[in-house]
Amino acid sequence: MSQVFISYSRNDEEIARKIATDLDRLGLDVWIDTDDIPPGVNWSTAIQEGLDACEVLILILSPESMASSNVTDEWQYFRDERKPIIPVQWRMAPKVHFQLRRIQYVDFSIQEYDHALEQLRLRLREAAIPTDEPQATPVATSSSAPITVSNLRQVAIKAALTDHRDSVRGVAFSPDGVMIASCGDDKTVRLYHTTGRRRMKALIGHEKPVNAVAFSASGAFLASASEDRTIRLWHSEKRYCITALRGHSGAVTAVAYSPTDTLLASASDDGTVRLWDAKARRPIGVLGSHEGSASTIAFSPDGNTLISGGDDQTLRWWNVVDRTAGQTLTVPDSIQRLLYSPDGKLIALALNSSGLLLVDVASQRQIESITYSDYNANCVRGLAFSPDGKLLVATSLDGMIRVWSTVTLIDGKPSRALRSLQGHEGGVTGIALSADGTLLASSSHDGTVRLWAIKR
Repeated sequence: MSQVFISYSRNDEEIARKIATDLDRLGLDVWIDTDDIPPGVNWSTAIQEGLDACEVLILILSPESMASSNVTDEWQYFRDERKPIIPVQWRMAPKVHFQLRRIQYVDFSIQEYDHALEQLRLRLREAAIPTDEPQATPVATSSSAPITVSNLRQVAIKAALTDHRDSVRGVAFSPDGVMIASCGDDKTVRLYHTTGRRRMKALIGHEKPVNAVAFSASGAFLASASEDRTIRLWHSEKRYCITALRGHSGAVTAVAYSPTDTLLASASDDGTVRLWDAKARRPIGVLGSHEGSASTIAFSPDGNTLISGGDDQTLRWWNVVDRTAGQTLTVPDSIQRLLYSPDGKLIALALNSSGLLLVDVASQRQIESITYSDYNANCVRGLAFSPDGKLLVATSLDGMIRVWSTVTLIDGKPSRALRSLQGHEGGVTGIALSADGTLLASSSHDGTVRLWAIKR
């Protein structure tokens, strides 16, 4: 049996030592600081070595342990390392972290001790047996077959990434599909490799929640937009902050790189849409503004046009070559997200509480709308087109991910979604699709990023 680490508060030392002694008697290799840190050894170093050596963590739950920064550091390190955590309820804790509440605990507070100990022994045995726990699968870099209805019947959750400590607001794939970026209310940006579950440290620097992330077209850089009114630019592989761009007087709601990586665009609660020189990392100026918050932006596939949506219920076109305003289309509700189809012929709009809209780019007119009977389903927050543009994926605050055929939508025959995916325990705030169409990544208020594999 692999080593077992016991994490506890000093107030619970008696029960922690008893459990350690009894598990040792049962033949388990237990690590506890009172027995495994020799006199004169640096305590922090020894704890870290113990955490690294052990494969399972027993967490003694009590009011004191939940308030202990040391205990928090220990179980969060195990969570970051994707190693099993087994909570043990000893004394009722009024405040337990939401990520711990998802884990079934062994209750020593109301059961007979010997019975609870046997349950713990069985849980430890299960934790030591290799499981089929889903992992992120490699993303093929060669061209892939298009997503079809048959493929959609074989969509399955491949992994749940739980590094964020609060709601996750956005998610993005790198252009080569090798990395995923996410951001959230915990003020961090997280990066993951899709070729495994290698732990990557959080990108820390924002002082308030992070609303959006976007990779450059080359994949070398990552931009993040925050409520602290800044845009941070990160080196995506070396994972350090290059600079912070300042200029907005309100929360930055969205950020996007142009297809040529020459421009960076941002939107803000101050109502403005701004352009930045992506190479020199300096401001170019205000491109235009909305009456109220500007909430979302997207470049056209050719990079010549930027579109924006806001609380004023307008979709606006901007020419980024000569910095002039184009048409304005009024829609029934404020716009939360928008994006171009890969061929640049369609624009999809996610409305605050009125479902989806499709707009024809050539005529700049609405051609289709989708509404649901459920209010939260109509609160659409994430959009993604398949690489061939034939499918549109939309996420809502009802926790569902729905896949639509753009062909039937254009024909005016939406009827129902081709597929609905369920797995999140909260509203789904964002969605991204890998360039080869084999992986979906979704972000949620439940604090997770989920990966969905689409079989080819």
